[in-house]
Amino acid sequence: MVLAIGLVALAGFSFYQYSQVKGLRQELTTTVERQSADMQSQLASQNAALKGTVSELQAKLDDTQQATSQSIARAQSLANKHADTALTRMQQDFQKSSADQQEALNTELTSLKTDTATKLDGVGSTVESVKTDLASTKAQADKTATDLDRMTGDMGVISGLIATNGKQIAELRALGDRNIYEFNISKKSGMQKVGDIQMKLTKADAKKNRFTMVVMADDKFIEKKDKTTNEPVQFYAVSGSRHPYEIVVNEVSKDTIKGYLATPKLTTARN
Repeated sequence: MVLAIGLVALAGFSFYQYSQVKGLRQELTTTVERQSADMQSQLASQNAALKGTVSELQAKLDDTQQATSQSIARAQSLANKHADTALTRMQQDFQKSSADQQEALNTELTSLKTDTATKLDGVGSTVESVKTDLASTKAQADKTATDLDRMTGDMGVISGLIATNGKQIAELRALGDRNIYEFNISKKSGMQKVGDIQMKLTKADAKKNRFTMVVMADDKFIEKKDKTTNEPVQFYAVSGSRHPYEIVVNEVSKDTIKGYLATPKLTTARN
C-alpha cells in the first residue's frame, strides 16, 4: 500500500512538473513571438524612416548637383565673357601700341636720316679741308725741297737735302726722312755726344770757314780734316751700313762750330 501510494504520489508530482514545464514553454513561445513581432514592426518602421531619409538626401543631392551645374555654367559663361573682353582689350591695346611704335619708329628714322645727312655733310667738309691741308702741305714740302740743296759729300756720296740755317734745319726735321740733331761744340769742351755718336773739334779757322774734327762711331775714331761750312761730312756709323751719317757745319767761329747731325731712320747693310 505504501509503495502504491508512493507511486501515485510520484506520478502526481511528475504530472505536475510536466504541466509546469508545458506552461513555461507556451509562455516562452508567446513571449518570443511577441518580441519578434515587435522587432519586425520596429525594423519596418526604421526601414521606412531610413527610406525617407535616403529619399530626402537623394533629393537634396539632386538639388545640389543641379545648383552646382548651374553655378559651373554661370562661372564658365562669366569666364568666357571676361576672356572675350580681355582679348578684345588686348587687341585694341596692341593695335594702338603698334601704331604708336610705328609712329615713333618713323620719327626716329626721320631724325636718324637728318643726323646722318648732317654728319655726312660735316664729313664731306672735313674731307675737303683735309684735302686742302694736304695740298698745302705738299706745296710747302715741294717749296722746302726747292729751298734745300743736295750736294756730294766728302765720301763722294750724294747727300740728303742740306740745310744752311736754323729755318732750313727746322724744315729738314719736319720732312721726317732723317733724324736731325743740332749741336754747338767748342774746342775746349772735348769729346761731346751728339745723337748716337761722339765728336770733338780740334781746329777752327773762322776766316776761311774751315774746321777739323774727330768723330767716334762704331768704336772707331775718324778724323775729318779741313772741311768747309755747309759741306756734308760723311761717315758710316755702323759697319756694313748702306746710308752714311752726315755732319753739316753751318757756322765756324773762333774755336767753335755750329751745325747738325743727320742720321738715317733705318740702317740697312750695303751689298
